[in-house]
Amino acid sequence: MNMMKQAGYKTFWITNQQTMTARNTMLTVFSKQTDKQFYMNQQRTQSAREYDSNVLAPFKEVLADPAPKKFIIVHLLGTHIKYKFRYPDGQGKFDNNIDHVPAGLSNDELEAYNDYDSANVYNDHIIASLIKDYKATDPNGFLLYFSDHGEEVYDTPPHKTQGRNEDNPTRHMYTVPFLLWTSEKWQAAHPRDFSQDVNRKYSSSELIHTWSDLAGFTYDGFDPTRAITSPQFKETTRWIGNPYKKNALIDYDSLPYGDQIGNQ
Repeated sequence: MNMMKQAGYKTFWITNQQTMTARNTMLTVFSKQTDKQFYMNQQRTQSAREYDSNVLAPFKEVLADPAPKKFIIVHLLGTHIKYKFRYPDGQGKFDNNIDHVPAGLSNDELEAYNDYDSANVYNDHIIASLIKDYKATDPNGFLLYFSDHGEEVYDTPPHKTQGRNEDNPTRHMYTVPFLLWTSEKWQAAHPRDFSQDVNRKYSSSELIHTWSDLAGFTYDGFDPTRAITSPQFKETTRWIGNPYKKNALIDYDSLPYGDQIGNQ
């Protein structure tokens, strides 16, 4: 954020996460460094129905801002628990689904499993809407979407874990979407084929180098070998686990794949 401000960008923060909770208050203080903020969720608990469609109107407002260079952060609730509260009533695409789900789930586990998939469908709709609205402005820029963590929802054998546990990690807890959309103007000015980068092994802990590569920044400490979009990128070990326990980190690639059932 500060890097973009130093580069002359007007900065914006749009969030649909709670602003004053034990978990988010520090992030809210951090967000005050931007030039303008939109706090769309005044709930005190995550288990409340505040849909990510809340961010679409302020996003359009920011797109209409006359600043020549803009850096916009959109912070979504995404697919956080409680999954059923992440999408509007009547939009549970996988309600009562029994196809391609792990065997042996209880009724409550099956409901959570299907709610999570429905929440992901709604999340896809929000991301598509943001891209559509951005594209409509005929921009010279890019949109990068990613999650800060994954979620285990009964996919990994023995299909009894929901949520995240750094002491007992699974691939689903650490596997996240990482999507880059570039405008025609930006692509014309920066002709690059990112299709070759899709299967690179990468950790979002190196994001600042990838962002800097896309933004065209160079500075002391910038390392293109740590930017997934750079031709100079080099794969390294992706350490995961509990950073507060001695010798607790493990190589992500050492985790078993499981049976991968239920990828709907």
